[in-house]
Amino acid sequence: MGWRRAATRAHRYVGLALALFLTVAGLSGAVIAFTDEIDGWLNPHLRRAATGVPTADPLDFVDRIEAADPRGMVTFASLAFQAGRSALYFVKPRVDPATGRPYRLGYNQVFADPVTGAILGRRQWGAFAFDRAHLLPAIYEIHYSLFLPEALSGWFLGLLAAAWAIDCFVGASLTLPRARPRPGNWLRAWTLKRRAGPYRRTLDLHRAGGLWLWLVLLLLALTGFYLRVGEDMVRPLLLHFSSLTPSPYELRGEAEADVAPVLPLRAVLPLATAERDRLGWTDAPTAASYDLHTGIYAVAFQSARYAERAIGAPTVYVDGGDGRILGHSEPLTGTAADIIVDLPRPLHGGKLGGLPGRILVAAAGLGTAMLSITGIAVWIRKRRGRLRDAA
Repeated sequence: MGWRRAATRAHRYVGLALALFLTVAGLSGAVIAFTDEIDGWLNPHLRRAATGVPTADPLDFVDRIEAADPRGMVTFASLAFQAGRSALYFVKPRVDPATGRPYRLGYNQVFADPVTGAILGRRQWGAFAFDRAHLLPAIYEIHYSLFLPEALSGWFLGLLAAAWAIDCFVGASLTLPRARPRPGNWLRAWTLKRRAGPYRRTLDLHRAGGLWLWLVLLLLALTGFYLRVGEDMVRPLLLHFSSLTPSPYELRGEAEADVAPVLPLRAVLPLATAERDRLGWTDAPTAASYDLHTGIYAVAFQSARYAERAIGAPTVYVDGGDGRILGHSEPLTGTAADIIVDLPRPLHGGKLGGLPGRILVAAAGLGTAMLSITGIAVWIRKRRGRLRDAA
């Protein structure tokens, strides 16, 4: 069996096996490239604030949310407000002393209006529901995990992404012409034949579309692989070539049970701001989070150049028990390995390139679905031909 015949069979069967997954991943990825915009259009009652100058204190919202429902605690708080947009707070359940298990809250997001000071509403991010409020979170979860358990979804989706990446090379090799001159003949693979019939048009769309999107599709496959299994497979390999700066979370390790904070965010914020001043940073605090597994606060000081590209933010880490400064981090700094592990998420979502990058990723998602559908159509046509010849 020649290499082309083997490659054709591999591309055919891998493509058929991945077709449904890639169609779902492509369409959902195209949507979540514009999560904020679409979610704001679907749920203006949650995502939009009143017109005017924000006057509310973000820490007052934290106190009000926890006072309204003592069963939960705010683990993420918006500290800087944007005109016309609501402020977001994440809530996690406290442990019920009667049962020793977390309370069932039925929500994990709370939206507040910085202008009027009103609590706009609540919802459960990640719920298997498809009403207006939960549609975008559900699409995100479909793309990220297919609603599979974490222990299964990581490796399952990671292996599918790896197969997709390998198939990118196999598919590209099949477009190489057999006849000489090869460069001139290969250019035809990038174009659509004029006045072609339905089958030839489908074949050309599949082949040319794959070539034009090839680099972006490979990038999405590789970054998708890292986002699912990179911690277990890629990071150990990077350590052979460079060092990785351990985060305060890694240095401390996870506790067996949730660690409730001793210090409230109101007491931690001045400590983080003082450390910001010592480091010479000038940006204002924009968000704070608390990790129940380690008992560590992370206070982010976001600047415009980081916010648009979603590559993280300069962050100060504070011990939630005694207020000690545990360290700080800045995006795309440190060793070569540190920079590499910062890139997959903003690359996968296209946010590293700003609005043009998100448009490109959305187009690649739609293109991925198109390639899967046209690939199935080509296979069906060829299979019918083989069966007809055999008959």
